Amino acid sequence: MKNIYILLAFLVTFSVQSQRNSESTYMSTFAYKAKDGMVDKFEKAVAKKTKMFNSEEGDIILTYKVLTGNNNGVYERYLVNQKASSYDLDRSDELEYWDKNVAPYAEEVAGQVRWLHEEWGKIGESGPPKYLQKTVIRYKPGMGSHIGRRIGRTGMTWAKRDPNAWRRVFSVTSGGDLNLMVVFAGFDTFENMQENDSTWEEDYNEEFGWEQNALDNENFNKSLREWNGAMRTTLERVDF
Repeated sequence: MKNIYILLAFLVTFSVQSQRNSESTYMSTFAYKAKDGMVDKFEKAVAKKTKMFNSEEGDIILTYKVLTGNNNGVYERYLVNQKASSYDLDRSDELEYWDKNVAPYAEEVAGQVRWLHEEWGKIGESGPPKYLQKTVIRYKPGMGSHIGRRIGRTGMTWAKRDPNAWRRVFSVTSGGDLNLMVVFAGFDTFENMQENDSTWEEDYNEEFGWEQNALDNENFNKSLREWNGAMRTTLERVDF
């Protein structure tokens, strides 16, 4: 049966946590698109499946649609707030329902990927936001500390400048490249009404030291892979 799945403390050293850590939080992602001419049927089928299986804490799945880039129109599904024990659960009924009632309208784009929620990168408690700016970061082996330092410090600066800031950071534990992180910056409107008396660079350097913004940015860029090191797309939440 073929299952079509939907889609330091901050870093003195940087490492991928084991999925067996019972204290950590994880996320599973799936990606798919509707078959030609079946968008309406697909969305209705997903909505029904979500209501039946994914509307209670521990099983909540959020759906976002990609608005920009080569995957424009792809739906990404996020099974959030998972614990290590969540992966021991028997989900055969849910998967069988998907195969029978949703898969006929879907084309798989990417299989399941499991992610560790990097708590040190979290900003904001509200959510889920209407829009996400998703930045996928692919870095050279052994260079994760520069990546984590930049992400951590930009997050602290952003939170200082904007009380409504929202961000989540994840690293791969299974199903993808281990030298990869993804950063989700969330917002509800594209217009940014936030005003500050100081510049970003001034706030960053005041917090972390003279010329640190330029230095951390340089080290970040040097740590990226030469090809496809950082990719950003915009997604919109689909409310079923």
